[in-house]
Amino acid sequence: MTLTESGKIDASELGNLLRSLDLKPTCAMVERSGGTKKKGEKMLSLEEFLPIYSQIKKEKDVGTHEDFMEGLKVYDKAENGTMMAAELAHVLLSLGEKLGDLETEEVIKACAGQEDEDGFIKYEGGSQKTGVSAFLKTMMAGPFPNE
Repeated sequence: MTLTESGKIDASELGNLLRSLDLKPTCAMVERSGGTKKKGEKMLSLEEFLPIYSQIKKEKDVGTHEDFMEGLKVYDKAENGTMMAAELAHVLLSLGEKLGDLETEEVIKACAGQEDEDGFIKYEGGSQKTGVSAFLKTMMAGPFPNE
């Protein structure tokens, strides 16, 4: 992310900036807030950014851990904390803000780990103490969890 000499950032970096401040806006939210896809189309000053930050921070449109767990349980036919990797791939490719094939493969590899011999991945399980699924914790951490 680059701050210009005039103290402005490129609107194409708005989503990255918001995510670096621990918010989780969707691409649609970023676009509605003035984010652009092309570099150099629009620049944002701090005075323009602060109301955007405040609005995104108030958004309730982002799901919680519990919301996602309920959604995944729909695909857990055996009710054992697993689902077919192919079903997860289908969901990521076709629902909401759709991912591409490569992005879908990366998400499954990074979050779900290795499929078992029957094509299942474990989405439930993790810390007994927090009740947080390791799969969802990794998924919700975003693309750069260590930054």
